[in-house]
Amino acid sequence: MKLIKILFCIVAPIFVFGLSTYLTISLLLKFQQTTVCPDVRGKTVEDARELLRKQGLALVVLRYERRNDVPYNHITVQKPDANISTKKGRVVYVIVSEGPELMKTPGFAGLTLEEAQSVFSEKHLVLEKTVMVPHARVGRVIAQLPAQGTDILEYGKVTLFVGTAPRSYYLMADTRNINYNELADELESKGIRYRINYARGDQASTRSGIEYSILPRTIFNSTEEIVINIY
Repeated sequence: MKLIKILFCIVAPIFVFGLSTYLTISLLLKFQQTTVCPDVRGKTVEDARELLRKQGLALVVLRYERRNDVPYNHITVQKPDANISTKKGRVVYVIVSEGPELMKTPGFAGLTLEEAQSVFSEKHLVLEKTVMVPHARVGRVIAQLPAQGTDILEYGKVTLFVGTAPRSYYLMADTRNINYNELADELESKGIRYRINYARGDQASTRSGIEYSILPRTIFNSTEEIVINIY
């Protein structure tokens, strides 16, 4: 009987302690307010802090790190993760990018390439590609990617479209059925450059054949020079 009383005296306090602890935790969890942690990645520190405040959460910056693909002062990592349930009052820890700076893409339309290069140097941007497009504004920028006013990172890449003189295209005549003098007159009337080579060095000598640098029924542009070889 004494043994039972001793065991009871030992077990009873443990049971009461365990039960009270369980009930306390259960009550705390039951009445504790929770919220969903918002996604603050890609936002500035100021915007993220305000968004978290509205959810009853706090923000602490763990550290800054260099990221070339994320703008300065924008959040790259957060803990706890986004869109999970968490208790109000909890601290959300973040890592923030040190750069590069985020800016608006300047306008290049109407500038020459030389003038555009000055803007690239001043704004710390990179000319990725120049695309020549037939246009009345020869030598001037007529379009750009990304467009003016869009967000771009410092040292971001821009493509320029520059006007060039429009080209005309022609179909080479069937030279087998035309005299080379007639062809030369036709080329001259259209402003197409051509050159006649006399292989024998004597224009009056007997000629045994004619060759053209462009084959019959071949499309060519007006900037090409047609060479007529007479031998």
